[in-house]
Amino acid sequence: MGKLILIGGGGHCRSVLDSALAMNIFEETVIIDARLEAGSTVLGCRVAGTDSDLSKLKELGFTYAFVTVGSIESANLRKKLSAVAGNLGFQFPVICDPTAYVSKFASVAEGTFIGKHAVINAAAKIGKHCIINTGSIIEHECIVGDYSHLSVGSILCGNSHVGIESFVGAGSTVIQGISIGDHTIIGANSTILSNVEDNMKVYGITAGRGGISLTLLRMPSFWDLYLEVA
Repeated sequence: MGKLILIGGGGHCRSVLDSALAMNIFEETVIIDARLEAGSTVLGCRVAGTDSDLSKLKELGFTYAFVTVGSIESANLRKKLSAVAGNLGFQFPVICDPTAYVSKFASVAEGTFIGKHAVINAAAKIGKHCIINTGSIIEHECIVGDYSHLSVGSILCGNSHVGIESFVGAGSTVIQGISIGDHTIIGANSTILSNVEDNMKVYGITAGRGGISLTLLRMPSFWDLYLEVA
């Protein structure tokens, strides 16, 4: 299929790299990261420099790039790196672990990662440069906006919607038909029973419907204690 550059060499890179190698479709895969020594290896793949070397690698026949910097609070760095690579003419593949299931009736846009044992069901639509992490379930007709991140074991029930650049924490469930806004963070192990607006940080159980008396909890200043940070 061609040669692949992974942009970012941290923990998320290792998950993506493991899946990319398991796909067995790329002629060569290298990593670029300023924090890693050029010539060292990650899971047997060579560190080829930093993002300043992208042009040189393009000239050496690398045609694919993939942003492997993770995101929780902000997707800004992922957006910046994908813009740099896109302006240089790199293509962004979908990297989908062979253990994941993606319906042939679902759509997944460029640059998205689908981790081990994730499920994307019929008529779901996944945007560009998303992270669908290990064991996540995206049910029928769900929509996930560009640059959003569903953390490990999170569940979107049917017809739910996650906006752009949002984060759903590990083990959280969004019930059917619910919408989560843009630039919004849902803490780990939350249950989302009602719509969440843009630019929110919430955890726990959101306000219920149908007479259920529950409270929407707004994230305190120490909200990151409730997030999946791996």
